[in-house]
Amino acid sequence: MIDPNEKIRFVELTEYNPEWPRIFSDAAKDIKSILKENCVQIHHIGSTAIPNIYAKPIIDMLPVVKDISLVDSLNHEFENLGYVCMGEYGNPGRRFYWKSKTKRTHNIHLFEQGASEIRRHLLFRDFMIAHKDYAQAYSLLKQSLADVFSEDIENYVNGKSSFIQMIDYKTGSAKAEQLDAKDNIIIEPYHSNWPKLAEAEIKAIKGISSQLSYVSIEHLGSTAVPGLASKPVIDIFIAVKSIEEAKQWIKPLETLAYVFWAENPSKSHLRFFKGMPPFGSKRTHHVHIIENSSGKMEHRILFRDILRRDQKIRLEYEALKMKLSGAHSADREAYTDKKGAFIKKVLREQGYLKSISR
Repeated sequence: MIDPNEKIRFVELTEYNPEWPRIFSDAAKDIKSILKENCVQIHHIGSTAIPNIYAKPIIDMLPVVKDISLVDSLNHEFENLGYVCMGEYGNPGRRFYWKSKTKRTHNIHLFEQGASEIRRHLLFRDFMIAHKDYAQAYSLLKQSLADVFSEDIENYVNGKSSFIQMIDYKTGSAKAEQLDAKDNIIIEPYHSNWPKLAEAEIKAIKGISSQLSYVSIEHLGSTAVPGLASKPVIDIFIAVKSIEEAKQWIKPLETLAYVFWAENPSKSHLRFFKGMPPFGSKRTHHVHIIENSSGKMEHRILFRDILRRDQKIRLEYEALKMKLSGAHSADREAYTDKKGAFIKKVLREQGYLKSISR
């Protein structure tokens, strides 16, 4: 007996299984036997369709039909094969089914021919197959997210979103809401998933750059301070021995969906953005690479730790950020510059006398 309320709750990834294409082929034959002449084609999509990457062992299938209005009357036949029929399930124009007796084994995402989601799914799959460096970065990202969100499928999925959106942008299949998204500053209440997202991202960064050297990698900025409202952007700082070494990080970070800001006027500070429109629907991560001897890491760590232990300063800083975000919601440089005076004042009051730079 299948429980219609069964949902994936645990994130379990496995190594690529060469049997997955055969399992897909067998399941596709069953689906074709139900849809008959209404079926145009059935595609294998999702991570099990991408060779040599980690995946949830769930076969994702995308049947394309001529007329989707004829499909709902066939639900009893899908049920006879062990599928649960979920209707559109949050995606207009789709029919979604899952198959499970003890845990999920198959998903069906059924669309009528011409639906834009067909092209998007296929282009993502084909891009991953053609670009093995991006596929391996995606695999590392998923493993890192699964480690910290093993019982939280929602945050696991959300943690992948900006990567997927970047590939959609590269393949020309990004949704209109992504391409038209505003890059405004929005302050949100502190969320306990921010340190976990940082932990997963740092692990993935270390994985894709395993041949590169660094002095330290730190989660800094407001999302690293418990209880502090913040832009929901994970700031990660990487300290390297020399800024020349930093340039070796550009390509590996690109495979994790980061955009390198080549026009940055400060050549001693390499900056990368993930999720920034139109490459994504909203910023999710920033990576900053700096020379260890510059002191930029030192004063940022000190300011973070002051905020962590001093509630009064933390609340003052939060109030300032809320005020500045209202006045400069579309100007991140002005927003950051105007916070600088407060940061410098706090550090000087704490006895820090070295140079303080952005």
